[in-house]
Amino acid sequence: MRVAVGALLFEGNSFSLSRAGIEAFENNYLERGQDVLSKLRGGGVEVSGALSVFDKAEAEIVPLIASHGGCGGAVRRRVFEQLRDELVAPLAHGPVDGIYLALHGAMACEETDHPEVELLRMVRAAVGDIPIVVSLDLHGNVTPDLVDLCTAIVCYQQYPHDDAFETGIRGARLLLHALAGHPLRMAYRKLAMLISPTTGGTRLSPAMRAIYRECRALEGVPGVLAASYFMLTPWLERRDGGSGFVLVVDDPAIDAGALADALIAKLWAARHAFVPKLTTVEAAIAETIGAEAKPIILSEMSDAVGAGAGGDSVYAVRQFLALDTGAALLAQVVDPEVVAQAAQSPLGAELTVAVGNKIENRYGPPIVLKARVMRFFDGAFTYSGGLMSGVRASIGSSVVLQAGKLTLLVSTYPSYEYADEQYRAAGLDPRQFEFVLVKNPMNFQQTYAWAPKLFALDTPGAAAADLARLDWTLCERPFFPLDDGPQPYMRP
Repeated sequence: MRVAVGALLFEGNSFSLSRAGIEAFENNYLERGQDVLSKLRGGGVEVSGALSVFDKAEAEIVPLIASHGGCGGAVRRRVFEQLRDELVAPLAHGPVDGIYLALHGAMACEETDHPEVELLRMVRAAVGDIPIVVSLDLHGNVTPDLVDLCTAIVCYQQYPHDDAFETGIRGARLLLHALAGHPLRMAYRKLAMLISPTTGGTRLSPAMRAIYRECRALEGVPGVLAASYFMLTPWLERRDGGSGFVLVVDDPAIDAGALADALIAKLWAARHAFVPKLTTVEAAIAETIGAEAKPIILSEMSDAVGAGAGGDSVYAVRQFLALDTGAALLAQVVDPEVVAQAAQSPLGAELTVAVGNKIENRYGPPIVLKARVMRFFDGAFTYSGGLMSGVRASIGSSVVLQAGKLTLLVSTYPSYEYADEQYRAAGLDPRQFEFVLVKNPMNFQQTYAWAPKLFALDTPGAAAADLARLDWTLCERPFFPLDDGPQPYMRP
């Protein structure tokens, strides 16, 4: 049994002004050829899980490439073409019996709306009609074309994502099942409904937890191999954007379409539970200033790198400083210009810097600060959990600046913020501050569950949690939450 294994993941944001080059993939992981096997065996990503299954089955592995570029506005076209061609090229060197690919499903790329479909068409052209199983992030955009190109699709079960390894196992087992001669069928249904990830956690959102339980119960039915939900990241605007389900079955007697219809009805009935409750910076500070228990966690999710924003917004920092509370704030911002400026000075030097709002410049100018250089940091850190658990990553050369009661970690590159790895690697302990600003829509609720108070901030940005704040131009109306009605809005 000869099985090809590869991965190419990136989560896009069509409202973001940022663009991703090859460094976005290199700063997370980008493995080629035999390095896919030697470096990802024993790891925590999807390919690691798949390899554990294929190794046990004594399959011959044909490594393609394996990479995750994190999140951003869009991948530059030349970079996507390079990685696409590198992934497909080994398939010309000899026949394979099946293919497992870890993709995201919500990649954004210049000049195409559906890069995963483009990639899979090239894969199909190279290998013909053999089983291809694809695993996706549950925030992917599943479409009829994507379903037609795959033998089976399986998504993460959890958000925040901590089951990438397990998803690889599930995908590999489906591929082995197909290679053993079992005919797999998929049923696909999709709503014109977008869900803010702020309210879409499978552990913390009662509505999403109920959907999780429904799907796990279905997977206990003989013949139902996988029940996956996909809640397209709302920050990747697509004409056919929406949320839905894919069921994989191997029993011809099972009406998979009817099962998917029932799940659609339950998701639509719960739609209002997914509208987020947000707080302004002023209201959050007014409620907590002077409180004895610290730190207070403020999430500027509208600038979440993990949602594809640039990570360089200082909107919330500016508002905080304007309140003149005298409280200590820890924050992070992407600004390679300031890092380069600080690198010309010794530790302890005082600089005047204009920081932030250089990628995302629609909501104000940079903040001008008189700051002291407290620490230099090479940017290397290891993810402690999530979909890249154990991966050694980098935010590039970085500097810690202090301006009064503001401590600022300034980095060269953005990075997915699963927990507090970047702060810790830079020698910063969030527990030592009165307020901590983070930039993610959901993970902070688990990472900082010990904190006395956590706020989801209502701020503008490319990843605004209030979907009404976004400048919609493509997504076909009607769709919830911009529109509402008694009957579900369906997508093809």
